[in-house]
Order: sequence, then C-alpha cells, then structure tokens
Amino acid sequence: MTFGDESAYHLQEQFEKLALSKFAKGETIYSKEEQRLTAPIEVQETYAVDAEDLKDKTYHILSWLLPKTSDVKLRLGMRLVEGILLENSASPLRHYLETCGYAQSTGPIMGVDDSNYEMTFYCGVQGSNPEHAEVFKQGVLNILQDVASKPIDKDMVDAILHQIELRQREISGDGTPYGLTLILNGLGSAIHHNDPIHAWDVDTVIAEVKEELKDPMWLSNLIQVHLLDNPHRVQMTLVPDANKSAKEAEDEKARLAKIGAALTDVDKAEINAQTEALKIRQETPDDLDLLPKVGLEDIPAELAIVQGQLREIICNGIDTPLNLYHAGTNGIYYQQVLIQIPDQIVKSPYFNLLSVLMGEVGAGEYAYLQLQQLQTAVSGGLGMGASLRSKTDDKGQISAWLTLTTKSLTDRFDAIGLLKLAFEQLRFDEKDRIIELLQQRKTRWASRLSGSGHSYAMQIASRNMSALAKRDYDNTGLGALNWLGDLVAKIENDEVAYNAFIDELKSIHRGLMLAPKQFLLVCEEHHSERLLEEVQTAWDKLNVDQSAVYLSTVTQDDSSADQAWLIQANVQFCAAAYQAVDVAHPDAAPLMVLAGYLRNGFLHSAIREKGGAYGGGASYDGNACSFRFYSYRDPRLAETFQDFEASLDWLLNKEQHAYQLEEAILGLVSSMDKPGSPAGEAITACYALLHGHTPAFRKQLRERLLNVTIDDLKRVTQTYLVEQKSVKAVVAPVAKKELLEQLGFEIKKVN
Repeated sequence: MTFGDESAYHLQEQFEKLALSKFAKGETIYSKEEQRLTAPIEVQETYAVDAEDLKDKTYHILSWLLPKTSDVKLRLGMRLVEGILLENSASPLRHYLETCGYAQSTGPIMGVDDSNYEMTFYCGVQGSNPEHAEVFKQGVLNILQDVASKPIDKDMVDAILHQIELRQREISGDGTPYGLTLILNGLGSAIHHNDPIHAWDVDTVIAEVKEELKDPMWLSNLIQVHLLDNPHRVQMTLVPDANKSAKEAEDEKARLAKIGAALTDVDKAEINAQTEALKIRQETPDDLDLLPKVGLEDIPAELAIVQGQLREIICNGIDTPLNLYHAGTNGIYYQQVLIQIPDQIVKSPYFNLLSVLMGEVGAGEYAYLQLQQLQTAVSGGLGMGASLRSKTDDKGQISAWLTLTTKSLTDRFDAIGLLKLAFEQLRFDEKDRIIELLQQRKTRWASRLSGSGHSYAMQIASRNMSALAKRDYDNTGLGALNWLGDLVAKIENDEVAYNAFIDELKSIHRGLMLAPKQFLLVCEEHHSERLLEEVQTAWDKLNVDQSAVYLSTVTQDDSSADQAWLIQANVQFCAAAYQAVDVAHPDAAPLMVLAGYLRNGFLHSAIREKGGAYGGGASYDGNACSFRFYSYRDPRLAETFQDFEASLDWLLNKEQHAYQLEEAILGLVSSMDKPGSPAGEAITACYALLHGHTPAFRKQLRERLLNVTIDDLKRVTQTYLVEQKSVKAVVAPVAKKELLEQLGFEIKKVN
C-alpha cells in the first residue's frame, strides 16, 4: 500500500527492485480460525505486586471471541453495539462498571478489537478483589440481558452513528501521519487477504446497516447472539501476588545456575567468541552508502506556518479576540475557548482535578448522565486541558492557557452552546460522581506508571530548573499521585474535608471565569460566518461572580537532592539533568542538536545495544530549561550514569564526523517540519502565538539550528554539562531500595 502523490507503480517497482527481489518467494500464510469453546471458561492468574497491602488490586475481565473481521456489516454492527454499551458514562454497561461499588475503575481493555483475523469484545474493571469475580460476571450478563431484551432507543443509535461519521470524516495526522494511519487501518484486512477498501470507505456498509436498523431489534439480537448466547467466553481474574517477584528472581537465578553448570569448555569458548563477535559488530560503523541520502541542502528554505485571521466577538460587553483559521476539515469544525490562567491557579494541585470534572459531571439543569448523552448526540466530546510553556526568555515565568475544546459536524451547532454550558454552569453537587471520577483518575494513573517511567525520571531530575518544571513535578509527578490518593481517602469519609475540597474547586472555577479569554475556530471557509454567529450568540453573556479568589496553600517538596522513586516495576528508568538556558537564548539551538548527536553517535549503542535497556538518549527541554539524559526499561543503574558522562568524553576527545552533525540537524528539522492534519496545524499555529512563539521567533530558531557546528556542540557541552553538576533521578523497583541508598539517592515511594 502507498499514500501520497508519488506514483504507486513507481514506488512498488522500487520496493521490488531494491529489496523484495533479493528474497526467495515464500509460502503464503493464511490465518486459521480459533478452535471454538463449547462452554465458557474461568481463569485466575497472578501478577507481581511488591507491597504488603493487596486490597483493591485485582482485575476482572470478560472477553468473547466473535466472527471474522472480514464480515464488514457485522463489524460495523458490533461497533454500534460497543457504542451503545460503552460510549460514555450514561451507556448501560459502562455505567454499571463505573458504579458497581466493588471496583475503582473500568479496566484498561474495553470494547471491540477488530484488528485481528477474528474480532473480540472485552469489558472489565480494576481496583477490585478476587471474591468479586462472580458478582462481576453476573452483573455484566444481567446488563447485557436487559439491553438485549428490548429495542435500542433510536436517539441513542443515531448518536452513535453520528460518532462513527465524525470519526470517519476526521482527517487525523497530528500523532501519526494521515496516510500511515489509513494504511494501518487497512493493514489488518490486507494481511488476512481481504479487501482493505472496506476499512476505508464505510459509506456502503453504513447504508446496509441503516437498512438493518429498520428492524428495531437488530442490535439487540447482535448482543443476544454474539455475547449472551456465545459459548466462547473467557473470564480472567488477575490477582496480585506479593511473592511473585521474589519467586521469579529465584527461579531465574536457579535456571541460570543450571545452565552454567552444564556448560562445557567448548560451550564457554563459543559463548566468548560470540560475545567478541557481537562487540566487533556493534563497534563497526555502518555503511551509509547503502541507503538513499537526504542532506541539509534538501531542507526547504522557508518554514511553512499556517496564517489565520484575528476577529472579535463581544463577551459580557468586552471585545474579545477570536482566532479564525480556514482549513480543509472535511465538514467538521473545531471550536475552543482559551483562558489565561492566573499564576496562583496554575500552581494549585487542585487545578488539574477541575479538568477531570468538566464534561463528566452535570451542568445547569442536566445531571451528568443526561449531559453525557447530549455530548454524544451533538459533538465529538467536550474537553478541558491546559497548554503550558515556560516564557521564551524567562524560566521563572509560566505562560499558561486553559483550553476548552469541542468539535462537531458543521450541521450541528449545538456543540458550541454545550461547551459554554458545561463550563459556565459546572455542577459541584454530584458528590458520588465526583469521588468516582477522582477514584478512576487515581487508579488509571497508578496503572500506567511503568509505561512512562523515563518521563517521570526526567521530570524528577529537572524539577528545580524552571518555574514550570517545579509546577509539573508538584502537580503531575509521582508525589502528586500520592497526594491524590490521600485526598480521595480523606474526602470519601470526612464531610468537612469534602466541602473544603469543593470550595477550593469553586474558587478555581470562579478565577477562571474572571480571567481574560480568547476564542479559536477552525473550519472550512464557507462555514465560518455562520459558525462565528453561533459563537457570538453562545458567549454573548457570561454569568461571572466578581468576588475575590482565595486558594489554600499546599506544602510541596523543596528537596534538591538526587531522588529515587520506587514503583511496581522490574526494571529501572534513569535520568540526569543539567541546568540549561531558555529557548530564546542563542545556545538553545546547539543544545537541541547536541541531544540528537549524542543519542545517535553514542548513547543508543551504549545504553540499548550494549547495556540492554529498551531505549535511551538525551533531550533539551525548553520548558524545564534543562538538558537531560535518560534510559527506558533499563536493567542497569550506576553503569548507565557512567555512560551518560562517557558520552561527553566521546564528544570532546574522539574524532567527530560532519555526517553525524547533519543527521542530528535533519532529525530536528524533520520533527519541526512534520506535517499535521489541516486542523492540527492551525491549532498549533494559534497556540504558538499565544505563548509568544511568533513566526519570526520560529524562523530564527530554525536558522540557528541549521547553522550549528561541531565546535558549537563542544562549547555548550563544556559550558553547561562538564562545568556543571547534574541532578540524578531513578524510577525503580521496590527491591532496589538498598542499592539506591548506597548510591546516595533520597528514597521516595509511590503509595
């Protein structure tokens, strides 16, 4: 498969000539259907938890094997079933799982997986206990039985169809390039010898499904046949085991000892020879002439920056900027409200929790279940987040904007008014729902730690190097997870503490209502005037409480020591950070290039290939105003920190080559020039302006990057790295506590 304006014939011809022709024709592989169960089975497994308290750490999962993915009508039908059951908190199955009382959150695997030869359907909970396995199973089956026993509400079906159309129309590409996304979506079909066109062009199958939907029981029957009456069902109970890590370590030690005892002198000699051969291979430079080459001369001279229009609307009698961008959005509009966040609010740990509630609790006359259904019917969802940067020329200041976001099809204007309602009239009276949402946030956060260990390690190491770095460590770091857990436990049982917590959120909400605002609208040009009218109508009046805002002070960690945080994991994540300059400084560009240069030239080989880590490298962070080294899923500790320092010696004292510098610069420019979606590029351009990253500033940074020399790299290495002391951080397994203490780390632990 290919995507883009290059000739598909020419590209496939090159693939054949340069690569495929060098391989013999292999045997065509065909997937086989899974052997079907004749009755449901129940399985219990354990997973390692290095903690004494194992309460509320069990996972319960139910899964069904469905027919083949090639049945495109059934595939879409089951996607509709997924939406009916799980789309939002008002959907019956999700509502049951979120409010069941014996678990803290829905599970990490939910809904239909149609990426394999045969489809599967999953649902589950986490933060539970083993004895709830039966009540979980019966509760899920009861919900399915109830939904399958009667016709599905037509408005609910229409709302899910609206979501499917919205997702089908949306041009993505901000994370993964749009063409690659399309190819990956069709790859499953192609691998299994089906036509991938059906994965891309769903209009025909949507028409077929709409014909089926004339039978009001069609979706109900799908639930009955493929879930309730389907004997191929597996229930998995995943139970924590405090002894599993130690047992696995002992088993591995015994296995290695057994292998070692059985080795002959010939075996040992062969292993030593292979080790030496590997070392030689790792140290042998690759032949770069084997690959097509892109050089600095191929970089476009101009940086393409999307231009918008600055318009105004009247909000509470005040002329308020509206940033309008015209883009090819395929019949979708994106509308955002941008609120300048006061400094005391952005530094409050309670601020992040407000974003957990927006769109998830009720608003105005709507309880949260009603608001959830309304969002699904008229929008692509309501969101609240924050766009935070260090000031370009002052690491002691934070540029902070709150973002309220929605999107919808251009014939559905209700999303604009709904976004305003959900924020302006946010309800704080749904106590059970609020605690439920905080519990979900805590549980999901805790379950994802090991996947982001290197990010936490870098955050810890650079925590005192800018105002934003300190704010992020305090409010989004591992200590903040402990704080959230303590907060949830306290407000669940203490009415006074709960009321104080709500008062804090109300104060933050009032402060944001008072703060200066801007608006952002991205749409196709012929829809813009009509949408502008809708934004003006919705935000003409804003109910603002003018009373003063007072926030409580939360004591934060002011330590500057090297820190090690202990989590549930079996490998380490190491980081070392050096104080660097803000992004407007001329030395920021050499530091950016230095990160890629050290990663490509030394760190990848030393940390991953030789050290055994999954990954490692270096980065310059303009928000933390720091230069960081890091490793990801690393079996080593002290040796990795030695490799960080050895990379500096390699740069300063070994021969360096121009092609390595070119590779590093090309990598940076490639990431800067990477195309996004039409809407994404417009939104990025608007945010850049909000934070003072003007087109002139971005072009100057680009020019500085292109002019970096090896002498510049050596100079900034000497100035900011060799002549300064780093702050070290590790995120590591609990079992490494004694070793980390011996290495001089201050020990912290996630509760």
